[in-house]
Amino acid sequence: MIPNRFFRFVKSISQQGFTYFALGVILLIVIADKHAEALKQNKSEIKEASLETIPVAVRTKTDSLIDFAMALDGVPYKYAGASLQGFDCSGFTHFVYKEFDIPLPRASWQQYSVGVPIDREEIKKGDLLFFKGPKSETVGHVGIAITDYEDKLAFIHSSSGRDGIGITIDSLSHPHYAARFLGARRVNNL
Repeated sequence: MIPNRFFRFVKSISQQGFTYFALGVILLIVIADKHAEALKQNKSEIKEASLETIPVAVRTKTDSLIDFAMALDGVPYKYAGASLQGFDCSGFTHFVYKEFDIPLPRASWQQYSVGVPIDREEIKKGDLLFFKGPKSETVGHVGIAITDYEDKLAFIHSSSGRDGIGITIDSLSHPHYAARFLGARRVNNL
């Protein structure tokens, strides 16, 4: 049971309470307004300071292209393939570049004429790497560089050789690829 004293206390507060309540609300509005103004000024100062002192990492179209290509790692090799059911080497590069609205011919020998030729020391992520065919001196294979020259040059491609594993990553220094390396090209849109 609640004592009568409690009810009298509540009644006296409620009579005087409205006045105190109204004053409290007004005070809270003034404090909130001052706080909002100070917060807005602090945010502005923080934003200016952070833009000057904190480097911003920017994802480039090339980074996104490499991420997309690497997400396809493990898709099987398929002769003349250009879909997620399987790729040949140029079908893979064509598919990846097409995803980023970069036109690329379907055949590796045709891709070798796109963009500008670059020296091995200038290779960057996203460049096309071309290799001689196993029994010829002409283009027979293509892949996409996933590291810059300063790093250990690696590339992603669809391989029919060795284990016939499909989309895989290899090093340009691997004897099989180093001996067949024909050149690199940079596509202008990238």
